[in-house]
Amino acid sequence: MLEGIDWTLIQDVLEPSAGKGDLAKAVVTRLSGRSYGGNDRARGQIDCVELDENLCHILKGKGFRVVHDDFLTYETHKQYDLILMNPPFFEGDRHLLKALRMIRRGGQVVCLLNAETIENPYTFARKELLKALDSADEHSITDLGYAFEQAERSARVRVYMVKATIEYQESTSDLMADLRKATPIREVERDDMGHIIKGDWREAIVDHYNYELACGVKLIREWQGMRKLLQSSLKKDAYSQSILELNIHGEKHNSASVNRFVEQVRYKYWEALFSQPEFVKQLTSNLQSDLHRRLSELRDYEFSAYNILTLQHELSKEVIGGIEKTIMDLFDDWTRKYHWDENSQNRHYFNGWRTNDAFAVNKKVIIPMYGLEDRWNGKGGFRLNFQTGQKLSDIEKVFDYLDGGLTTSLRHAGEVVQDAVDNEGQNRNIPCKYFEVTLYKKGTCHIKFTDMDVIQKFNLFAARGKNWLPPSYGKKRYKDLDAEEKAVIDSFEGEESYNRVLARPDYFLTDASQMLRLEAGA
Repeated sequence: MLEGIDWTLIQDVLEPSAGKGDLAKAVVTRLSGRSYGGNDRARGQIDCVELDENLCHILKGKGFRVVHDDFLTYETHKQYDLILMNPPFFEGDRHLLKALRMIRRGGQVVCLLNAETIENPYTFARKELLKALDSADEHSITDLGYAFEQAERSARVRVYMVKATIEYQESTSDLMADLRKATPIREVERDDMGHIIKGDWREAIVDHYNYELACGVKLIREWQGMRKLLQSSLKKDAYSQSILELNIHGEKHNSASVNRFVEQVRYKYWEALFSQPEFVKQLTSNLQSDLHRRLSELRDYEFSAYNILTLQHELSKEVIGGIEKTIMDLFDDWTRKYHWDENSQNRHYFNGWRTNDAFAVNKKVIIPMYGLEDRWNGKGGFRLNFQTGQKLSDIEKVFDYLDGGLTTSLRHAGEVVQDAVDNEGQNRNIPCKYFEVTLYKKGTCHIKFTDMDVIQKFNLFAARGKNWLPPSYGKKRYKDLDAEEKAVIDSFEGEESYNRVLARPDYFLTDASQMLRLEAGA
C-alpha cells in the first residue's frame, strides 16, 4: 500500500477506519525517516478516525490522535496529502468516494476495496466512484485475490487495491475573476523577432498594473471588513488577537493599508518597466543604472501611460545632453595609440583644419578588452566576458542614435555575441547590426564595420566636434572650396565621399538634438 507514494509531498495524513493503528504505524516509520522530530513528530502528522470505542482507546494508547468516530460524517476544512484506508467492505464505495472528494485540490488515496465494488457497479454510489477514479490524474486498480483469508479477522473475499493521485492545484479566486471582467487587460502580440505587431506595450503594462491594484485593494477592503470577526473571542470580556493577519511585504507595521500597498505595487511596476526592451533598447548601461537609482522616488508617482511618457521625454533630454560626450569618448578611445602596435590600425591620419593632429576611425578597430573568459560555459571552452558584452551593446546603441534612433531588433550586440560564443562556440566574424566582432583569447576584441555610412557619420561627428574640418564643410560644393579647404577634405575623405554627404544632408549633417534622440513614441 505504501509503494509509489512520494513522501516528500506528504505533510498531513488521514487514516479513516484506523482499527488498531497498523497502517498508521507503517506511515510513522516512513515519515520519521525524513523528519528531524522522529516518531513523535510523525505521529503528530496523522489524524485517525475510528468508530469502535475500544479501538479508539488502543489508538490513543499508542499515541495516535483520534479526531472523529464515523468517517462518513467527518467534516473538516483541513487538507490532507495522503488518505490511507481499509474501510468496511459493505460500504467501501461511499468511503472511497468521500476520500477522493476530500483531496480534490491535490493528494493521494490508497484504499483496500471489495472487488465486487469495482466489478459490479450497479448502485449510484459505485457508478459515481468509477467516474471519480477516471477523473483522477492517475489511478490504478490491482487485484490482490483473497488477501484477507489469513488476516486476524479472516474473510474469504476478493480484494482490490485502489490508488489514485490528484495533482495539486493552485487556488482560484472568484474575486480576481470578477475584477478581470470589469478590468479588461489589453495585450500585445509579437513576431518571432520580438517586434510588436499588434497593441501598445504601455497600455498593456498599465492595464496589468491597474488589475493587480484593483485585486489587492479589494482584498484589503474585504479583510478590513472581516477583521472584527477574526479578532472576536468567546471570552466576552477579552479582546483577542486576530489569528489571520494580512501584511504587506517589506512593511514593518502589522495591518495592511491601501496606500502602502499602492506604493509597493508602483515600485514593482516601475522596476519591471526598466527591463522592458521597448523602454531600454536605446539606453546605455550607465543610464540604465541611473534609472534604477531613482526607483524609490518613483513609488510616489502613479504608474500611468502619461508618467511613462514623461519619464521617457526626460530621459531623451539626458541622452541628448550626454551622448555627444559618449561619442567623443568612444572616438578618443578607439583612436588612442596603445602600447602595442596592432592598435595603430585603428587610426586614419589626415591634415586637420589648422592642425596636423587629426585622425579618424578606420573600417576596423582593435580594442584591448578581454572578451573571452576561460571559464566553463556548460559546453566547454570559453564564454563572453560580461563587461565586454555590455560594452558592445553600448557601442551599438551609440550607432543607433547616429543612424536615426531606429533599431531593427530588440537583441543588441552583446546578446548576439554572447549567444554565438556561449551556445555556438563561435568567436570570429560574429555579425551584428553595424559590425562584425572577433574575439581573441590573448585579450583583444576586433570590430569590423559593415555599415560604412554610420561609421562615416561617426567620424564626421567627432571631426566637426574637434574643429578638424573647415567651417564651410557641408555648406559649399566641392568645386567652390578654396585650396586649403580642399586639402583637408581630400585628406579626410576625398571628393566622392564629400559629394555623397552633400547629397544626403538630412542624414549626415543633422544637429545633435535631431540626430541623437530617444524615441519616446517608439
